[in-house]
Amino acid sequence: MTTSRLTSNTPIPVVDARMMEEGISDRLKLLCHIRKTPIVLYGMFVELLRQFYSDPDNSPIDVCATWDPNKTLTKVWIDTEYKWEDEVVEFRPAIYVKLGDIQYQSLTGKADGYMYMDVEEGERHYSRDGVGIVQLMHVGTQKGEAVALAGATHEFFDAFAGVIRDDFCFRTLEVSSVSPLQLDKESKERYRSVVNVRIGFEDTWVIKLESPKLKRIVINAGQGLIESAIV
Repeated sequence: MTTSRLTSNTPIPVVDARMMEEGISDRLKLLCHIRKTPIVLYGMFVELLRQFYSDPDNSPIDVCATWDPNKTLTKVWIDTEYKWEDEVVEFRPAIYVKLGDIQYQSLTGKADGYMYMDVEEGERHYSRDGVGIVQLMHVGTQKGEAVALAGATHEFFDAFAGVIRDDFCFRTLEVSSVSPLQLDKESKERYRSVVNVRIGFEDTWVIKLESPKLKRIVINAGQGLIESAIV
């Protein structure tokens, strides 16, 4: 006779606890683990520009434009497009980051980017590829000022594209075009030079189900000993 015993199908009490250990969650704060949302992309390129223009040796010869976190000491205003209209709009020269449309494509053909299900951990994994253009807008009071700043930014991103790509976990990052000079219609004293950077990246995320993860199933099976037999 064969007997078997399965684990009970009685619902297991759910304990209100962290989904992962605190040490693990802390390690997931690297750039490669963060989704490249618009606010994250803005922050990446603002940080790159500020670091570059913080070093006086990187300033264009024609323009003495060094960025300083102290607003009273900085020689160039560097931030995002959504702060450009609201904060010190008349500060020039200025550089601000402008995001174009970001196009997404699923690798599996599914619109939601669903990849696979990890049954043991109770996790659904998703992934999509994103591509877009980041515009680095240089604003000056004179034509030469805007062009000189754009030239310095162009040289930096063109030369270090591979390093930036690897450090910030992009699949592709390259200077796609440069618009040397544009006259702002709002003001005769505002000139713009634009450096366009093409980016490509993989956007991944995980949805963890509320149910506890499946740990193991225990099956015990035994064969009774034959005490007697008819020959």
